[in-house]
Amino acid sequence: MKALKYLVWLMYPIIFIALFSSLLTTKTYMNISEGLYESHDGTGWRIDGTTYTYDYGYVSGQLIDYLNYRHDDLTFGATPDDDAPVMRDIEIRHMVDVRDVYTNVRIAGVIALLGVVGISTLFYFKSKQLLYETFRDIYIVPLFFVMFVGGWFMINFNAAFTIFHEIFFDNDDWLLRSGDVLIRILPQNFWLVSGMIILFLLTLSIAVTVWVSRKWLRVEEQ
Repeated sequence: MKALKYLVWLMYPIIFIALFSSLLTTKTYMNISEGLYESHDGTGWRIDGTTYTYDYGYVSGQLIDYLNYRHDDLTFGATPDDDAPVMRDIEIRHMVDVRDVYTNVRIAGVIALLGVVGISTLFYFKSKQLLYETFRDIYIVPLFFVMFVGGWFMINFNAAFTIFHEIFFDNDDWLLRSGDVLIRILPQNFWLVSGMIILFLLTLSIAVTVWVSRKWLRVEEQ
């Protein structure tokens, strides 16, 4: 039974990582992010070097709708009135891969949620002491994760960013040009800020979980 406790420790943070990662694919978050980065000025350039402008709200909205399965068209233009694709073929291919990864993260989150609920229910009927101990000490794995990843972000985010893509993508389509609209809307600093937000929310969620468990699940030590 104690082995299940460690399994809960591994699955529990996955639930929140999946949940908070979903915040990155909302129009509200994209609207809040608008203008925070210099590349959001609406300008860029195409392959031939000629300059063009894009509508941040429109393009980011189309990307969010695609990631949330509201449409499958990635050949939209830079503005609602533009028929020419704003993204190059490599950007389109990368967005397809991104949605696949995003889907897998969501699936992992659901599986982890079901696993935690199932094991917690078993503990509730079999050993309330073990249920209490499991959630009392559930901060251990997330603590090391946050310290390791957060420290890595602060020390060398470029390396962390690169390794993340090498792990989750089996091609080099993520190596885009600085003028590509994906890079301009989602610059590297956007991912740094977003990653730190996820780590902060994960830390907060685990802290609340530990507090609740010690207040409401506490049983006498045996």
